[in-house]
Amino acid sequence: MNTPITTTDRLLLRSFKKEDGIHFFQMNADPEVIKYTGDTPFKDLDSAHTFIENYDAYTTTGIGRWAVIRISDHEFLGWCGLKYHPKERVVDIGFRFYQCYWNQGYATESAKAVIQYAFNTLKYPFLVAHAHQENKASHSVIQKCGMYFLKDFDYDGIPAKGYRIDNPDYTLKQITAEETWPVRHPVLRKGRPLEDVYMEADEKPSTFHVGMYYQNIIIGVASFMEDEKESFTGKQHRLRGMAVLPEFRKKGIAELLLKKGEDILKKKGCTLLWFNARIAAVSFYKNLGYTIVGPEFDIPLVGPHFLMKKELT
Repeated sequence: MNTPITTTDRLLLRSFKKEDGIHFFQMNADPEVIKYTGDTPFKDLDSAHTFIENYDAYTTTGIGRWAVIRISDHEFLGWCGLKYHPKERVVDIGFRFYQCYWNQGYATESAKAVIQYAFNTLKYPFLVAHAHQENKASHSVIQKCGMYFLKDFDYDGIPAKGYRIDNPDYTLKQITAEETWPVRHPVLRKGRPLEDVYMEADEKPSTFHVGMYYQNIIIGVASFMEDEKESFTGKQHRLRGMAVLPEFRKKGIAELLLKKGEDILKKKGCTLLWFNARIAAVSFYKNLGYTIVGPEFDIPLVGPHFLMKKELT
């Protein structure tokens, strides 16, 4: 048996293996199991085995759906786990079980275990979930896990309800300039004097800083300062010094910091945010609605950059 991802009193969750193909074939052959999913039955058992063999989420994203095994008799009950959605940049939790194991608490028990694993081990700041509008059983499981309703929306042509749960170990708030240094220095000015993290505009009344804390330790920062570029119009602010500690990257922290800053700027009446983006971060900013202005340029001791901007509406 594969090494467990996580366990509960009754259940063990592990990665899929080829032999699980029979279970995928049988579950998806039950119209009630896939009624609200938008999925179709596998053509044959070989198709289900091929699906398992080609399932690469564990290696491409570091997470995935996991087999739910009953500890007492090693029965395969269904699956539960995580999935990264690159377009929306969110991680969702999902589950599916054989109909004969419904109404026995297995879905709720495994989902709660996955949430704890995602928060305590993987350190995700939040998770989302969705279910077909009419899938009352799934809504019940999601709500029992402490997730709160976000919105009604269309999920690949399916009318769905969206939910979210936040990791209580994270806190996002405004901070002082000096409080940014423990992140700004090692990430953006590694190997250089501490004085290099100081920016003259840090202490101006119009400047503000936001920080993300994990268990009361700062792990991500961003600074927003009033600064006008002559070629731009409107009330402008500039983003500077955004950084996240390496072990907390690819978890959505930078996006949360940026959105927090955008919300504050909108309340202040700011209409445009601009900054010099490092080459490696350009795609991240593009996904959040920022556009490149002009050619690539170099900042001494830092490297190549692009000027980017976004209208705040």
